Amino acid sequence: MWRRLAMVGAVLGLAAGPRQGPELRRVMQDKLVHAQKILEAVVTSDWISLETHSRELEQLTSDPRWTVLKYPEYAQHSGAFVQAVQALHTAAAQRDLNKTPEAYIAVTMQCVACHRYLARARIAK
Repeated sequence: MWRRLAMVGAVLGLAAGPRQGPELRRVMQDKLVHAQKILEAVVTSDWISLETHSRELEQLTSDPRWTVLKYPEYAQHSGAFVQAVQALHTAAAQRDLNKTPEAYIAVTMQCVACHRYLARARIAK
């Protein structure tokens, strides 16, 4: 009985935690598409595509759906992601063969850090 109540409580707590929702889910799907296109452009040195998709990824962070989650930690992660994307865009514009892959890795690491935060926040609640 207690185990069942604990399980129900855990499920309800998970539901009360940060939720993605359809708006943010769509933005994250768009982010993933751009990130995949950026990886392709990085490994093929397709500078035009790299600049295009890094710019579109940066613009995506200005979309109101991007900030649907109103948590200070999410805002911090989002800010770090934007900085990483801006560094990627700069490296792409400069056609820098060394900085571009490093900047792409930084963007990816920011994605992972935020998604880990959200997963921990869901579990904690």
